[in-house]
Amino acid sequence: MLNAKYLFFIFILFLVWHWLPVEANAALKCSRLFKTASGEQLINSCNSCRIVKLQRKRPSAAAPITRTYTVPPKTTTNLSFRGPGRSRVLSDTSCHPGVIDDKDKHKENKSNPSSSGVGKRCILMQRIDKAGVTGLAIANTCKECRIAVVDRVDLSGSRRSQNIAISGNSIIPLPAKGAAQAGIMSEKPCK
Repeated sequence: MLNAKYLFFIFILFLVWHWLPVEANAALKCSRLFKTASGEQLINSCNSCRIVKLQRKRPSAAAPITRTYTVPPKTTTNLSFRGPGRSRVLSDTSCHPGVIDDKDKHKENKSNPSSSGVGKRCILMQRIDKAGVTGLAIANTCKECRIAVVDRVDLSGSRRSQNIAISGNSIIPLPAKGAAQAGIMSEKPCK
């Protein structure tokens, strides 16, 4: 009788031990920091856009710096952190809250995403010609306000992301800000 209880306890302990590292490893697979000679890089190895919150602690600073980056799928982003200090990933979530990816399978959202407008596609990128100058604009085709994550890539390949709020049924110009390419990574309703 005692042997059966002992074996059952060992079996349960083994199952719990076996499954915990899988979820912990899944959290580490999507985004990671990589040191280079010129600074640090943030690498997204997943097939989905990620919102990564980083913390940087410098030896001379009393409080750490916290920054949030939107990282496109399967890309490397150069970070602006220079000099001595330690960086770490505080959080790593999907850009699309209603989508369940490799990392977030264990956190399945039971709510209805269509009622909050998460699955809607309202934001379009358009070419505009204003006063003889051709440029890009973002158009919101829905009636409600939307937030778009716009990714800009310059000629050297470095990426910058920006959140832009657009009111319903409107068009706003998208300044180049030195970028050679631009794209819409994701969108969501304004809160």
